[in-house]
Amino acid sequence: MPHIVVVTTGGTISTRDTDGRGARPALRGADLLREIPGLDAVATVEVEEFAFVPGAHVTLAMIRDLADRVAALAARPGTDGIVVTHGTDTLEETAYYLHLTVPGEVPVVFTGAMRNASQIGFDGYRNLYDAIRTAAAPGARGRGVLVVLNEEVHSARWVTKTNGQKEDTYRSPVTGPAGLCYGDRIAFVTAPVPRRVLPNRLEPAVDLIRLAVDADDRFIRCSLASGARGIVLEAFGGGRVPPALLPAIDQAIAGGVAVVATTRCHAGAMWDAYGYEGAFRDLQRRGVAFVHDLPGHKARLRLAVGLGNGLRGEALRDYLADDLF
Repeated sequence: MPHIVVVTTGGTISTRDTDGRGARPALRGADLLREIPGLDAVATVEVEEFAFVPGAHVTLAMIRDLADRVAALAARPGTDGIVVTHGTDTLEETAYYLHLTVPGEVPVVFTGAMRNASQIGFDGYRNLYDAIRTAAAPGARGRGVLVVLNEEVHSARWVTKTNGQKEDTYRSPVTGPAGLCYGDRIAFVTAPVPRRVLPNRLEPAVDLIRLAVDADDRFIRCSLASGARGIVLEAFGGGRVPPALLPAIDQAIAGGVAVVATTRCHAGAMWDAYGYEGAFRDLQRRGVAFVHDLPGHKARLRLAVGLGNGLRGEALRDYLADDLF
């Protein structure tokens, strides 16, 4: 029988409205597991509480410490899989950070809920049950970190929250789900892919700036003044910025600050065929690095891990540009 460790951190899956003033953290891990029938036929389950906070309260320090704890549990003899319950506001960021930093073949599966336990159709029990089943499934090994909600299994690399209210919010726009949670089995529909894992070190001084029409360089200059060591720009399309940003970008790069561009679109490679100022080739010539098919909040984490591990110059650009992780 597989042995699964459920690590709880809080989030909507743990909340209930107990006094009419709105849902707050109220359900501990044991409370959730008590309401799920048939678990003893799937796995033996151990519960460990790491935190008890909403997803919006999660910090980089918490994410780093969680990665350390999950890595220790994964390396412990007798652990066949790990499930992490988490608030959906930041679930994909925490899951992706662990995807970048937790080594090994042991499945690590994140889950949460879109409805709290006081609402009709609370989805927390089903999601937790499916996450435990996924962590116990042989096909989950070697896939890095997975995310399970709404009867679908997604890779932390590709998944993103697409709707602030709907239960089917978690989607992987580029690849689709990695697997499906059926009544009698977990069916994987994609093959595992390699990933590059770096030690759990990060540079916290990395800022994210989303561009919009007629954007100027105020936010870049603010980042530089506040001591940023890295800046991620959510640029237009395949990597384009307004010319007004270029002097500040040049200043940042000349000062040793890593400037990285990703797309503000849902997905897409960073490339274009244009030759004008501020387009992809111009940014590349100036020393901007690029990350493909990642939303800005994930690109920020990858840059933070790369910088935290001492990557600079071409080594950092290669790390950021790798499509597979």
